[in-house]
Amino acid sequence: MLTIIGTGHVFNIGDPILFITKQCWPQAVCVELDDMRYHALVGDREALRKDMIAHGIDPDASQEERMKNAPKVYRQSAKYQEKISSKNKVSAASDMAAAIAGGKSVDAEIFCIDIDAQDAMQRMWDEMSFSERTRYKMSGISDNLFGKRKVDKTQSKYYSDREAQVEEMRRKYPTLVKILIDERNTHMAERIVETARKYERVVAVIGDAHVDGVLKLLPSDISVRTVRLEELVDPVKVKELKTKFWETGEE
Repeated sequence: MLTIIGTGHVFNIGDPILFITKQCWPQAVCVELDDMRYHALVGDREALRKDMIAHGIDPDASQEERMKNAPKVYRQSAKYQEKISSKNKVSAASDMAAAIAGGKSVDAEIFCIDIDAQDAMQRMWDEMSFSERTRYKMSGISDNLFGKRKVDKTQSKYYSDREAQVEEMRRKYPTLVKILIDERNTHMAERIVETARKYERVVAVIGDAHVDGVLKLLPSDISVRTVRLEELVDPVKVKELKTKFWETGEE
């Protein structure tokens, strides 16, 4: 059984993710992280140091100095996520931390299934047209002005019609969707299939905007169940999920 959990990196949903992951008794947990982000998140300093050297980053530099050398568009995205996470009283990527903790608590193998985030963001920026870059910058200004209110409004629209919202994004930001959604969907789906072919019980924790695209790329012989972000942010639905997974577990 493959369980796909659609999440959001700035929401306080670590508790249900941890619970569901553990209740699935997975043999493997796939997380939407690249190796460097994973090693930073779990505090593996030795592995992180090797990652930094491989990326041409001075591992002895301060966090502030390292971020200065990261692509500007990546820095802006990270800063925005940290800002919204703080307003939600949670650390950015706490969803992935919860999935990792849940997997390790049952001795599951942890697999990083995402592409290199900094490379992807830089490539996106390099390939954007002038008009798309302008729209992206204006959206960033709006994000900073309206912050959590804009996130809540966007999420509400997304829940009402996920496919329509992704296609609206594709119309406004074709390069962004191609690189940050479509290409990552393909890459993550391939890694999930590889893992599901090797292990009987797998949990994959990915951004909710990737779930529908990844599902379309999975072969029909893989049995899949999903948990969506809309459920994880609703206290009533979280209780229902916990009851369901408590009763069914790995079945």
